[in-house]
Amino acid sequence: MQRRDALKHTALFFGYAVSISALSETFMACSNQATLSWKPEFLTNNQANTVAEITETILPKTKTPGAKELGVPQFVDKMLKDLLSEDEQKDFLAGLDTFDKACEEANGKAFVDCTPEQRTEFLLKQDQEAAKLPPSIWGIRLAAPGPTAFFRRLKELTLLGYFTSEKVGKTILAYDPVPGRYIACMPLAAGEKAWNE
Repeated sequence: MQRRDALKHTALFFGYAVSISALSETFMACSNQATLSWKPEFLTNNQANTVAEITETILPKTKTPGAKELGVPQFVDKMLKDLLSEDEQKDFLAGLDTFDKACEEANGKAFVDCTPEQRTEFLLKQDQEAAKLPPSIWGIRLAAPGPTAFFRRLKELTLLGYFTSEKVGKTILAYDPVPGRYIACMPLAAGEKAWNE
């Protein structure tokens, strides 16, 4: 074997070894990142993944579609970007960070890594401890919500996104786009949908 060939083969061997280890590290780093089927406008991918899991835990898929299926996380992301003031956005992100840290303290792992039972238990605890949002008239808050109102705001946006979605309005709720005359006490037929079901 020639010296030149030996050096070439050694260089190729080390190049492959370095490339394979670098490539495997890249794949490992990517596997820990959130995988989303949509691109968030305001949140980071990890934040959007956490919000998606929270919304899906609040409104999971049963006989009716879940929050993720209806695009509620995208709705929340869009609302955060377009409708909240800069201070409210900062409060929301701080609340999301505090939420995830509290989950790590309670369960030893981030919210997205918890089991469905741990997620439900943690959200029920957050719901009981969360500060109430101040009243609003036509979406305008009568007082500024405090930073502890993160979970209430996210829950409010989740429910708003869910119940105003086209699929829920047309297939789950009894939606009549052009109402007829007003009947105060109208009996429902068996199996007919009502708003409170």
